[in-house]
Amino acid sequence: MQFDFNAIWQLLLLLSVLVVVHEYGHFAAARAFGVKVHEFSVGFGPLIGKFNWKGVQYSFRWILLGGFCKIAGMDIALEGSGEKDPDPEHSFAGLSLWKKVVVIGAGPVFNLLLAVVLMFVIAAFVGVPSSGTNMPIIEQATPGTPAFEAGLQPGDRITAINGQPVKEWMDISRLIKESGAEESVFQIERQGKTIVKKITPMYNPVEKKYMLGIIGVTTEYKTVSVLEAAKYAVTYPWFFTKSMVMGVGMMIRGEIKGGGMGPIGMVAAMEQYTRLPIYHTLMFAVFISLSLFIFNMLPLPLPLLDGGWITILLLERLIRREFNAEQKAVAQFVGLMLIAFLFIVVTYGDILTTIRRFFGG
Repeated sequence: MQFDFNAIWQLLLLLSVLVVVHEYGHFAAARAFGVKVHEFSVGFGPLIGKFNWKGVQYSFRWILLGGFCKIAGMDIALEGSGEKDPDPEHSFAGLSLWKKVVVIGAGPVFNLLLAVVLMFVIAAFVGVPSSGTNMPIIEQATPGTPAFEAGLQPGDRITAINGQPVKEWMDISRLIKESGAEESVFQIERQGKTIVKKITPMYNPVEKKYMLGIIGVTTEYKTVSVLEAAKYAVTYPWFFTKSMVMGVGMMIRGEIKGGGMGPIGMVAAMEQYTRLPIYHTLMFAVFISLSLFIFNMLPLPLPLLDGGWITILLLERLIRREFNAEQKAVAQFVGLMLIAFLFIVVTYGDILTTIRRFFGG
């Protein structure tokens, strides 16, 4: 399989946009409450250029991977640095509890709002799948699913499952339902060659059925009315969030094996979408934006996550005292180690998935 390295910079650009939107949420909420913002940067590292407007430095930096927002007094309030705030009237540290929660939570909430807006744009102006062929040909293997991890690709034709012939798309659903959680043998026709894949379907807790994670070839994308598009914009994020939360719960309980996706897997997914209609790329943006919202709002009492900071602030109010700088530093360290461990585990899974996808037949 030929790998498209354009997928790397396209993914970096997409992630940068999503992270900048996240940081703009913090920025907008802070400014709304009269808090001074020292800098709003697109990118990290050395400066490309900057300008000042209404007391804020807007910067552009060389490393294209998101950005940051430097809010007055935020480090002091959250990290417990012990430094004296020079301007408490226009500082995050001087805000009431609910305003602090709003400023912190605005980042992930803006990711949620972006997903809602993108879903509306997709449905109203780009078009959603409305019809397709009944042929058992794959258009997309959804990232993080058994089909994606097994290396199924756009254009693959499923010809048999467990020795039973597949003549039309509905045969796939029927045979997967019959096999349930059991590993199944899939016979695939790819570019004139026959390959065999052993795949174990995963359970979808929302739809309450086993699934492979494939989408059939779509022949037509149709736009819908503004009212119907608004419905898409609300229902899909809700469905996705509910499905992910329930899925993570089942993974923790050991009821299903998850399909986490890290940077390598995201590049592989992006590479797939560059060969598909724009609908799929936009849906991938929705997927990542909603994932950022959910991950950042996890109510774990650990820093580095917005939900973690909110939890710490609420705990401080509950016990009626502020954690000292040393305690917050320990929490920072533990949070950093856990995220680093998660990154290693997910990246290791990405590597195994990539090996299976490209060399597993």
